[in-house]
Amino acid sequence: MLVPRRWPALGVRARAAGAALIASALAFAVATPLVGHIVRVRLEHAALEQGWAAIADLEARVRSGAGGGEFQNHSYAVLAQDGRWLRSANLEDPRDADPALGLPALSPDQYGTNSPHMLGTDLVTVRYPNGHAPHHRLPTAGPRTYRFLRKLTEPVSAARLAQLPPNGPRADPANLPDQQLLLYVLIDPLTGDETAATLTRVLAYDVAPATSLFVALIAWLATGLALRPVESIRRQMAAVREGAFHERVPVPRARDGIHRLARTTNDTLDRLQHALDEQRRLVADASHELRSPLAALRSSLEVPLAHPVAADWPTVVRGALTDAERLQDLADDLLLLARAERDTDRPGDSADTADTDTDAGAGGTVDLHDLIAEQLAERQYGGRELAYESELDEAVLTGREMLPARLVRNLLDNAARHADGRVAVTLAVADGWARLTVEDDGPGIPAADRERVFERFVRLDDARDRHTGGAGLGLALVRTIAHSLGGTAAAEPPGRLPGARLVVRLPTANSS
Repeated sequence: MLVPRRWPALGVRARAAGAALIASALAFAVATPLVGHIVRVRLEHAALEQGWAAIADLEARVRSGAGGGEFQNHSYAVLAQDGRWLRSANLEDPRDADPALGLPALSPDQYGTNSPHMLGTDLVTVRYPNGHAPHHRLPTAGPRTYRFLRKLTEPVSAARLAQLPPNGPRADPANLPDQQLLLYVLIDPLTGDETAATLTRVLAYDVAPATSLFVALIAWLATGLALRPVESIRRQMAAVREGAFHERVPVPRARDGIHRLARTTNDTLDRLQHALDEQRRLVADASHELRSPLAALRSSLEVPLAHPVAADWPTVVRGALTDAERLQDLADDLLLLARAERDTDRPGDSADTADTDTDAGAGGTVDLHDLIAEQLAERQYGGRELAYESELDEAVLTGREMLPARLVRNLLDNAARHADGRVAVTLAVADGWARLTVEDDGPGIPAADRERVFERFVRLDDARDRHTGGAGLGLALVRTIAHSLGGTAAAEPPGRLPGARLVVRLPTANSS
């Protein structure tokens, strides 16, 4: 339980080196016995192949009466039909130590030219108890089974048998009748055992520690090289934290996770700098816009106070109220603009705007065509005499009524402010989108200014004052509200009427 607690406290390089060390050690722990087993099996197979060749050669030598001195590299035994060891090399007759031990002999009825043992070479196993083995060089730490190749020769004449040099007095082959001999060749396991044990020991005690440490060192160095871009990003972010908002982190060439991290970081810094610039510009513009009505309000109050007897106080109060209403409208527009921008950045989060929407609940739908029709009906009475034309398809939006209503009102206010006599409103629905177009027959918008009109506090006609031209927030609110609702707002070239043509696209409630 100590490793999981201390592991997070280590650095990335230390964790990578530790993981590489553990992985390498585990790999050697699994591979070492596996490699030893494979080597042992391969060597035992090679020993078996050598045993097949040895027993064939031994049979040929025995039948020809040749001596066995030059055949000492193999472990073999030649048994007579009565079980006596006539000849052997590197094998000991275990009956000298225990009469119950010995290589298995054949029964008398198993001899003969028709015996199944004449058909080929048998592979037999003999289990030796603790302390006994076919040869003193073989391990005897515990009971073990040894493999032998067994071969029954064709009948050998007494003359040939007499030529076999005996192992000792009890194994004198002289005066033996013609008979078949039983040959045994040991499949020596010593080479496989010693090689596998040596290889396992070298891998476990020499190769594994050195290799694991080397792999850990390589992981340490490689992780350090891989983290260099991250350190560069950290240094640049530290500079940004100190106020250098124009700085950007370096982007590595490799298309990997660090490359994506650097690009995402730069995108985030771009958005932060844009938001900061917008905030500074908003504060500056708002201060500039608030200065005039505040100055007018102060002047309208200071002058009457200097001459209270001659002042027309009802007129003074009405003027101050008008200036206060302008200030309130400007503050409301700025507040709505900020909230709409927040909803654009965080769609679906409108909890803070709940207090400003008294016409709708937390969800629901809005009939955009009815909302437009109501506002057009209101404008038919009072104010400037303008001709309003409308073609409205049924369009249902998801959400609250306040934002779409303000969007429509600002579009109609802008058209009414610039129109000479006609305003055309078209609402069409296609492919899950509602397209609202508002046109007028006024002077229109120059092509170079069709994007700039959606910026805050922009007035294309400098001759208009703030009383007739507004504060310059109307179309900025239109685009911001459209974005917060998932749509777009743009100024397009003139269509039916020669003046301005503003188009807003919003997703309908049944759009996917």
